[in-house]
Amino acid sequence: MQIIIVKSSFRYVAVLISAGLCLGLLVWLRNADEFATESQEGRSETDPKLRSSRDWNGSSSPFSFGRALITTEDGAIADGNPTPIYGRNGRSVDFGGLPVVAYISKWVGLARAGDIDAAYNVYQAESVCSNVAEPLTEFNREADREQSVAEHKRLITLCAGVTPAQIQERLSFLSLAAHAGKVDAQIDYFMEGPYGRPIDLKESRDDPLVQTWKSEAVTGLKAAAVMGEPFAFALLSQSYDVGEIVPRDAKQSLAYKVAEAEVRNTTLSELQLRRKFGSQMSDEDFDAAMQMGKKLAQECCKK
Repeated sequence: MQIIIVKSSFRYVAVLISAGLCLGLLVWLRNADEFATESQEGRSETDPKLRSSRDWNGSSSPFSFGRALITTEDGAIADGNPTPIYGRNGRSVDFGGLPVVAYISKWVGLARAGDIDAAYNVYQAESVCSNVAEPLTEFNREADREQSVAEHKRLITLCAGVTPAQIQERLSFLSLAAHAGKVDAQIDYFMEGPYGRPIDLKESRDDPLVQTWKSEAVTGLKAAAVMGEPFAFALLSQSYDVGEIVPRDAKQSLAYKVAEAEVRNTTLSELQLRRKFGSQMSDEDFDAAMQMGKKLAQECCKK
């Protein structure tokens, strides 16, 4: 898995997602149970209530290219029980045996006509090929390095003919789907960042595009949270904790953290929550934030 060092503690959330940029976020999410009670330990990892909508807590890396793909000379996936290809957002994309350029051609007409699902399909396909430009990481074991190189070569074959312009255009199709209310797209719109590539949000805070993206991205996350997406609650909690995309607000951060746990049916330890958040607010505000989080979860998911 790739690790890219960035200047800002929050840029890995706000910028273009890659294996390296998401490592810290994945660790943060997988350790969400740091506040959980011991009764949580015995529950199965396959329990859908404990996993994000993209199975990011699963055993396989969501940013790997999958096991060795069997491809034909034109890049199509041949028979042989191939495994999924993953986009930058961590979700798998089923190309139906087509090379990516053919898959894009299949959907792009409908996407340009405003079909939301088609637009998201094109985004997903083009996001897969944006992984091709990512540098390969260093591995401790030679066998791992060789496998990564082989999988990267297969991805290059699959993405043959996809242009840089198409890869960049993915953001337009993503925006269309996100603004139409597609929950997965709303999450991805936040994760891609304003330009779909690493930038320093602090240095770019006066950029009109960055300012617009911040507003729209947070609005999208809140809409996704209303639909019961636990990952949206997690990202909102972290956003208000760090304070780069929205003003820092410990009370809001705590509320969204509580809401996330409620949606995931995870029990939080109030003692550890107080250790993390209690010094940043009064006891009255702490209790209010706890109640706010429970209310957010009740309104979205437990009617």
